[in-house]
Amino acid sequence: FRFQSVLNLRKHYEDDCRTRLYAEETKLSRIKEELATLEKNQKQREKEVETLLVGELKTTLLNSGSESLEYIRQRKVETGTRQIAQEEQVDLARTDLIEARKESKTMEKLKEQFITREQLKMRAKEQKRIDEVAINLFYRDQR
Repeated sequence: FRFQSVLNLRKHYEDDCRTRLYAEETKLSRIKEELATLEKNQKQREKEVETLLVGELKTTLLNSGSESLEYIRQRKVETGTRQIAQEEQVDLARTDLIEARKESKTMEKLKEQFITREQLKMRAKEQKRIDEVAINLFYRDQR
């Protein structure tokens, strides 16, 4: 198959796309884990602040609690923005992989068609040789 090198390159590119998609999905899952951790920390901080509201009020503790809650909220917003951007990267990587797979499939089909044509040519040549041998044997037996 004369386009084998092209097929090999396309398969290599497809593998690269698959690796990239895996890496992008891994980054996305880490961001989701980070968001879950921030959510957990936020709930924990909110409970701590609620306990500080009971009984004697200590403004310094309440102030630091609300500052840490604000920091967590800000981090959640930033992480949410990163998650959206990462989801776009995952979609792009998935689209690239789909396109690369289509190109590889096209080349594989061309290769299969080439192999089928070559096999048919070989069979036709073989049949022609067999026919010639049979004809020669028939005429030799007739003499």
